Amino acid sequence: MQLVKKLPIRHFTITTPLFIGLLMLVNSCIPDFLVSDPDWVVIEAGDHEPLPKRKVGIVISPEEVSATVTFDSTCIYDIGAVDADDWNKVIGLGFVGSQNQDVTTGIPPHQIDGARIGWRWNPQRQRIDLGAYAYVEGKRIDFKVAEAFINVPTKLTIRIDYNRKVYQFLGAQQTVPFTHNKSFAYKTGLYFGGNQPAPHKIRVKIVD
Repeated sequence: MQLVKKLPIRHFTITTPLFIGLLMLVNSCIPDFLVSDPDWVVIEAGDHEPLPKRKVGIVISPEEVSATVTFDSTCIYDIGAVDADDWNKVIGLGFVGSQNQDVTTGIPPHQIDGARIGWRWNPQRQRIDLGAYAYVEGKRIDFKVAEAFINVPTKLTIRIDYNRKVYQFLGAQQTVPFTHNKSFAYKTGLYFGGNQPAPHKIRVKIVD
């Protein structure tokens, strides 16, 4: 007899302005079936993210966000020493709810309670650094976890453990504890920056 695991019920409240904003986020996304080469996500020079957005959407009580990601040679860049350590972002999610979420501030929910995987070109290692990039009650926590080679598919995973209240990035032993009880979330997509926009066209293959 197969046992079915019962998940705890988590309540959430979403204000009307926040709900409208989330609908706009989803509606501005291009579905994969409308794109000729759907696995490749492109950020044009001078932008921070694909316009319109790609690979985003609403999820309820997600226990994992994952994708197989390939960084090609366009992900080799030089934006100067000052911002070289800034994290770009590739997959992740932001949690939404009334707890500590004041919509009048203009701060997006993923910068209040969210978890993403950061990436950046490491010229010394000639590889892509991969890192944990989280916000807990508006406080940012980030650290390097792993590396990826150019043109090599790499499985990226964020696990959300609601019982222990921790995010786990890329299977690392070091986790990030969170405090919220939110269950309504949205997936975030590819983003360049940091402070600076993409210095040239950036292409990343993201296979969900």
